[in-house]
Amino acid sequence: MRKIVHSFTLLLFACALLLGSAQEAHASHLLGGDMTYVSLGNNQYRVKFRLYRDCTGILPTPGDFVLECRNGGNATFPFCNVASSVSATFVQQGAVEAGNPFCAAASAGPCQGPTGLPNYDVYNFLATVTLPPGNWALSTFSNARPALANAVDGNLYVEATLDNRNQGTTAVANNSPQFDPQDIPIQYVCWTQPTTITYSSTEPDGDSLVYTLTDPLQGCGSPVTYKAFPGSAPFIGPIPGNPSCFFNFPGIPGGNYSATNPIRLGLDTVGTCPVKTGVPRTIRFNQQARTLSFTPGFLDTTPTGNNKYQIAVRITEYRRINGVRRIIGRVTREANIIVINCGNNSTPKPPEANPITVNSGTSTVNTADTTRIDVRSCNYSRVELNFTDPDNLKTPSANQILKVVLPANINTDPNLLDSGDVGTFSLSNNNTTNPRGVFFFQPSPNTVGRIIRLNIRVEDDACPIKGIQNRVVVIRIVKGNVATAAATVGSPGIGGATPPAICAGGSLTLQGNVQRPDSIRRIATNTTQAQQYSFQWSVAPGGSGLPAVTNTQNITVNPTVTTRYRLAIAPTLGFAQGSCGDTTSILVRVVGPPVVAIQRSLPQVCAGAAVNLVATASIPNAPTGVNDVYTYRWSGPGIPANTTGATLTVRPTTVGVNTYTVTATGASPYGCSATNTVQVTVTPPPTVRVTAASQFSCPGTPVVLSATATTSGIPDTYTFRFAPAPGLATADETKANPTVSPLVTTRYRVTASGNPATGCADTASVVVRVLPAVTARFNTADSLSITGQRTNRPPVVFTFNNTTLPTAANLGAGNSIAYTWTYQRIKDVLGTPVTEPATAFGNNLQNPGQLRLGIAGTYRIRMTATLSGSGNTCKTESYERLVIVPDLEVPNVITPNGDQQNDVFKVSTAGTNSKLEIYNRWGRKVYEQTNYQNNWGGDNQPAGVYYYLLTDKNGVATKGWIEVVR
Repeated sequence: MRKIVHSFTLLLFACALLLGSAQEAHASHLLGGDMTYVSLGNNQYRVKFRLYRDCTGILPTPGDFVLECRNGGNATFPFCNVASSVSATFVQQGAVEAGNPFCAAASAGPCQGPTGLPNYDVYNFLATVTLPPGNWALSTFSNARPALANAVDGNLYVEATLDNRNQGTTAVANNSPQFDPQDIPIQYVCWTQPTTITYSSTEPDGDSLVYTLTDPLQGCGSPVTYKAFPGSAPFIGPIPGNPSCFFNFPGIPGGNYSATNPIRLGLDTVGTCPVKTGVPRTIRFNQQARTLSFTPGFLDTTPTGNNKYQIAVRITEYRRINGVRRIIGRVTREANIIVINCGNNSTPKPPEANPITVNSGTSTVNTADTTRIDVRSCNYSRVELNFTDPDNLKTPSANQILKVVLPANINTDPNLLDSGDVGTFSLSNNNTTNPRGVFFFQPSPNTVGRIIRLNIRVEDDACPIKGIQNRVVVIRIVKGNVATAAATVGSPGIGGATPPAICAGGSLTLQGNVQRPDSIRRIATNTTQAQQYSFQWSVAPGGSGLPAVTNTQNITVNPTVTTRYRLAIAPTLGFAQGSCGDTTSILVRVVGPPVVAIQRSLPQVCAGAAVNLVATASIPNAPTGVNDVYTYRWSGPGIPANTTGATLTVRPTTVGVNTYTVTATGASPYGCSATNTVQVTVTPPPTVRVTAASQFSCPGTPVVLSATATTSGIPDTYTFRFAPAPGLATADETKANPTVSPLVTTRYRVTASGNPATGCADTASVVVRVLPAVTARFNTADSLSITGQRTNRPPVVFTFNNTTLPTAANLGAGNSIAYTWTYQRIKDVLGTPVTEPATAFGNNLQNPGQLRLGIAGTYRIRMTATLSGSGNTCKTESYERLVIVPDLEVPNVITPNGDQQNDVFKVSTAGTNSKLEIYNRWGRKVYEQTNYQNNWGGDNQPAGVYYYLLTDKNGVATKGWIEVVR
């Protein structure tokens, strides 16, 4: 906690800390001054010089003050070596203004105060000069200053600068800052009481102003000579009282007074027992409020000027011209501060600003040197100023009357409340113990950025010296619209993302609102009512989807492209009508249509296999958070109507391409849907083949079966299983190439199965035929001559008819019967056995064709039939028949003369066992013998031609003629 130390202990070392040397008094009267100017056009300027004079001093006379104008060109300020080129004598304007620091009872006249406390007065001087474009220093001076505590008395030198040089082709004119006439340049300030001096000014050109504490001048470039600043040695000592406590003061270094350390301020005590610390006070220069705040800590009542301090404040004016920021001018005000003992009277407290209207956005700052109000444009707010005096807060109250002095034109001045464009102010209970002020702010948009400095002086009725509190209330107008437009969506859009998103063709409801609806002050009726607002929707360039009616609070939009919808709200009542609206916007993103992807568990299956379909919908490259919730509806072969769900199991049965369609629909009414198809190909079942190495086999003969499976479209690996069957071992049932040994014809069935998921399987079978026994048989047709007629004469042609069973038609492919044919003469014509080798004939054909035998005798004809099944020889069967080749050789002539040569009709070398009949040429039978023995020799028949008929035992007849020659 910071407080002023008044304790007895501090008084003990006050001499070391506060005592200064006495100053020689001067007969001087110039307390301070300032110089400003205004542009009259055409480089003509009216310069104003204000002089602050001690009423006890010498009165100024005409011609005392001359305006000197020096053009420094490009030289660096203050260019004191440049001679004056323009000068003019200042002429006093208007009456002399007397100060009013005392109560009426203590003032004997306009410029008189109590004994030892002189009053001051103010003189206004004007001069008009023409200043061509240049870098000008304007000055005046006179003698002399009064005796001062912080500086050696000397001349009073007051100056200002003007830089009206052209910036490129831009001509420059300037109006300097104008000090607030309400500011009191000469201040009586109360010892040990907080004090604020104001240096408020207005800037007609809107230039930027920078305030600095500067040195008072006694000539061009020549500051006053500062006196030594009394330092203080460190001190530690006890503080009387209970509990025990010590005071620790680190000391104050010596040196000289300066522009930023122009007054002795003493110290504050901080901390708590057992140790309290003395901290030197500092002067606070508030750039924003343009005030100087301090608490005087030293009092010297001797008439030597040790209670007077000279302070100077410089205002530097900046302007940006054609992009170049430069100093356009300077003005300086010197003030004189006189520290006095105000006794038990306390200075009124600074006014305290309190915002009353909640949620208005108005804020206040109340500190030792600052009273600031930040108000927002286009908003109504009420702020109260409370004026109090510490003496009135005591018990009993001093009941001091407080007088609040503020600009008379506060409500109309364009630099203040601007005729209601910023607001209005009313002051009540003035000249009472507790005056109150009320601001009704409702700033227009064109006031944004404006800083209003309202110079307020609060005086109590103490006597002889009135307690005076100066305060600049800083009002800053910031961009407001606390009653702001808000655009929201009635439904969250896809996924509730921000900004909301829909698909093209979807719709969204936009809602307009006013955040913190405002009130409006009716100045005429001094009442406040709720503001009313209009709504107007529009789209940014390139947007779409506005409804036909756009001036309602809520609208439904159907954009086809990403569109920013703008909402303008505007108050319909009061001074801000048409100008205090607010705009906002809401972006409705139109994202691309979703894409629905379908994953199938299998692209190809066989009929009836299960295929899982999984649909997933998403918006490609969707912004973060734009995640829709989809429903899925399916159609396709075998799918019932209105089948929904993200997953589906189908079992297609139609061979070929089966197309399934899914439609994904996002949340309503955002218009997001997508359709896709997926194809599942149903291929025919695998072609299963099983073959036997031997389709025909002999009983019990091993036969290798070979099972294969091929597919028309699904690469697969197959397993095989044979059904149990005779001749198949159980262990071989799962082999693709088992060996079987059937005893009878048997059909073997095998099932080939691929991946169970594809459902591809099929069955095939093969018959292994067990060949039956062979019955070898053939028939012969013999005794045919080479002419094809039956004969008893060699050579004899034999033909054969093979009747072997089974026939070739019943054997089946791959099976055959191989035949071999042989003949062998086993007897001669006389029946005598002969040994001759068997001779093959017929080229191993089933029917060998004709066999021609020319040697008489008995032959064995043998046929061997060998049955083979797929290369395996099962069994061989033979069949034989005996055939006889007769040696009948009928002669044409016989000579029965007993010479043993052709004596008889000899038809065979052996008995023919045939019947012979002889006929003469008249057809009379002359000889007949049933078993002819080659013994007819004409039988006494006359020579001649005879006819014979030879019939063998098979009934084969041979006839011809024979001539008997005798």
